[in-house]
Amino acid sequence: MLLFIRQLIIEKLFIIAFFIAVSEQSIARQLIIGGIPEIPVRYIDGNGKLAGIDVDIIGRVFEKLNLDYKVVIISSSSRLEQLWKTSKTLDMVFTYSYKKWRTKYLIYPKESHITTQYHFFILRKNMGKIKYDTFADLKGLKVGMTEGFSYTPEFLQAAESGIFYVDKVPINDLHMKKLLLGRIDIVPLPTMATLYEAKVGNYRDKISYLPKSVKDKPYYNTFVKASDYPDMERVISQYDQILKEMKESGEVRAIFAKYGVN
Repeated sequence: MLLFIRQLIIEKLFIIAFFIAVSEQSIARQLIIGGIPEIPVRYIDGNGKLAGIDVDIIGRVFEKLNLDYKVVIISSSSRLEQLWKTSKTLDMVFTYSYKKWRTKYLIYPKESHITTQYHFFILRKNMGKIKYDTFADLKGLKVGMTEGFSYTPEFLQAAESGIFYVDKVPINDLHMKKLLLGRIDIVPLPTMATLYEAKVGNYRDKISYLPKSVKDKPYYNTFVKASDYPDMERVISQYDQILKEMKESGEVRAIFAKYGVN
């Protein structure tokens, strides 16, 4: 009888140890984050390493959380969307704006980490000479526009009214060349990417942008509902708290500055 009880205790201890091991193994698995390549938020640098604002921010958050993770770069945005809609491959997805239909598949945290903005860029020497509070302030100026690009209704209305002259080009990249040569006076461009490109191209000291944004929208690192990552609710809660602290301490601002973005 004593032998039977001892054997039963050993079996129970084995079962407990097994479930503890399984639990630890599942918790220890990597959290997988997916995103498309987009400079300067996430990309492969000249040394073949992951870099970018998104990559650095998430790295600091998970370092503070002491979580193992892996970033996967997906070349196609449609392929990325298919993965978070239909599989358990991904646990997180980089940088989406809020859209209600996405909440069927994704969980948005409370804290956004990036606000994508468009500002009017001008030559630095024209700071103080050109201002923008309303589109009427652009009267008589030559303004760059990209064909087929999505502008705000207010901007399009101002362009059609003839308040300013419109200089249309097929791609955004041509605007900066024209601005630097003085062929246009002002152009609305994505702030973050434009500042990064100016830093890399060594012309950051030649351009500036007007304080009032033309367009801005918050973006979030989202969590995949289909994910089987353990204790995801706790991870999301801690992610929000740490990101909020990083924003308040200036840590996020320093990461942006590293990539030439104010």
